[in-house]
Amino acid sequence: MLLFVFNKLQHGSVALTGYQVKKKGLFYYKCPTKGCGCNKSANKLHNQFEAELGSYELDPQYRDIIKEVMLYTYDNITQEIRDNESQIKKELKKLESKIDTIEERYAIGEIDKTIYRKFISKFNIEKVDLESNLLNSTISSSNLQKAINSALDMSTNLTDTWTCGDLGQKKKIQNLVFPSGLGYDKSNGKVRTTRVNSIFSCIPDISRELRETKNGEPVKNNQFSAWVTPARFEPATVTFVV
Repeated sequence: MLLFVFNKLQHGSVALTGYQVKKKGLFYYKCPTKGCGCNKSANKLHNQFEAELGSYELDPQYRDIIKEVMLYTYDNITQEIRDNESQIKKELKKLESKIDTIEERYAIGEIDKTIYRKFISKFNIEKVDLESNLLNSTISSSNLQKAINSALDMSTNLTDTWTCGDLGQKKKIQNLVFPSGLGYDKSNGKVRTTRVNSIFSCIPDISRELRETKNGEPVKNNQFSAWVTPARFEPATVTFVV
């Protein structure tokens, strides 16, 4: 019995609330704004959501090519980040050499304590700054592959996983696929969302293109990479906890 599956469901900027009509044993969502009159059957909204979720399900026959497209695109759009990481490592190595030198000179008495403290403090601040930049730019390809594999595995059976899951699992799936939450458009009676997790969002587009590709035609990764653009692809934000 699901009293409040859509923990982020909104009508406009107002969060809908769930309630039960005990005499009927039925659940509903309503807008708490006085005079709004937005009151919808939970079953109907859940069915609409299942249909929306189903549009991001993956046909297993396309799994490998979509994974390759994602990895290919990620590799290209993150080249600048990797170049930056390499440069930071070089600067960090030079700075560590300076630190070793000034510590050695202080130890053998070539410089006094005042000079030592002045420069070692400066170098240590620079080191912390570089290490922070390095941490922010580091990319783990193994973690990316795990994230993509998890997403694609889940996407082959999204609606069944959501339907059969308990309340906690349903919310996790919703938050994963639709990280900005869900909305309800009273004018057309439909559940809507403003943002889809970037890994899931490209599945319908690439799948459609693959279905339209004639048998025997070669398929190249860059042929579909436009569907996985930097604006839509956010691997650093992806976590899979279902």
